[in-house]
Amino acid sequence: MARLVDGLVIWLREATSENVGLKALALAFALGMFVYLHGQQEQQMRTIPVAVIVRPPEDPKRELMTGIPPSIHVTLRGSMRAIDRVIQNGLPPIEIDLRDGQAEEITFEPKMFSLPPDVEVAIIDPPSIDLDWQDVVTRQIPVQASITGQPAEGFVVKGELEVEPKEITSRGPASLVEVLQFARLAPFDVNGLTEGVYRRRIAIDEPPARVNYIGPQNATVTVTIARRLSEARFAKRPVEVTGVANGVITPRAVDVTVLGPPEVVRALRPEQVVPRADVSNVPNVDLKNHGSASVKVTVDLARAEAEIQPPTVNVRW
Repeated sequence: MARLVDGLVIWLREATSENVGLKALALAFALGMFVYLHGQQEQQMRTIPVAVIVRPPEDPKRELMTGIPPSIHVTLRGSMRAIDRVIQNGLPPIEIDLRDGQAEEITFEPKMFSLPPDVEVAIIDPPSIDLDWQDVVTRQIPVQASITGQPAEGFVVKGELEVEPKEITSRGPASLVEVLQFARLAPFDVNGLTEGVYRRRIAIDEPPARVNYIGPQNATVTVTIARRLSEARFAKRPVEVTGVANGVITPRAVDVTVLGPPEVVRALRPEQVVPRADVSNVPNVDLKNHGSASVKVTVDLARAEAEIQPPTVNVRW
């Protein structure tokens, strides 16, 4: 019995003291294999993106207003080894068929994904997408021009800008096209321009998103530059009668408004503003006998125009 005990002690001493490094390596390898195999069997959850491909509607009069994301997120459940294999190989994109233009919702289901038997879909984000459709319409809208800058000193833009074409056809979803007020042109730069008529081809600004302009993408804009005019009013100027002797006029005085370059208008004196009623210019009038006629009143001015109220007077002779 004593010999048996002594032999066991010797064996234990040799087992724990001989080839310690080799035994430690073997233990580490055994632990690693255990962890690896345990990890392969333990269930894992991983989230990965999956691309979405949309087949758009074939009807050109229908438009999808809802934005479809380029990918959705899918959470997979399975062993780590199986999920790693799926990720490495990649999941094929999901194809959504919207060619009929009528679907009200897209629902993502697990059967849409090609997965091995040991991997399943746990979560889909988003699980569904509500779809908003609109009819595509066309509508004529005006083309609007504008100016930028200032003409040369003493000159102004005269009248309204002329645009050709005046309208353009807009096409797009009804809710967008129906609220369009105009198609805007890039501004016409009049900086430093003097008297004259100027024409330029100007591009139309880009339409709002989802809307198209049909036809030419530019328009011709015409701008007229004229001298800056001043205005002066000369009240109750007596009217002179010409073409007949001893003519009597009613009314005897008129109001004259003079329009012209500032330097011309400023230099005018009242005595230079002489309204005249020339009876000899009235057709079918017999000046040899007594009579009367309605005669237009005129004012001769250099480099200025006159507006007269009343524009005619009655002359008796």
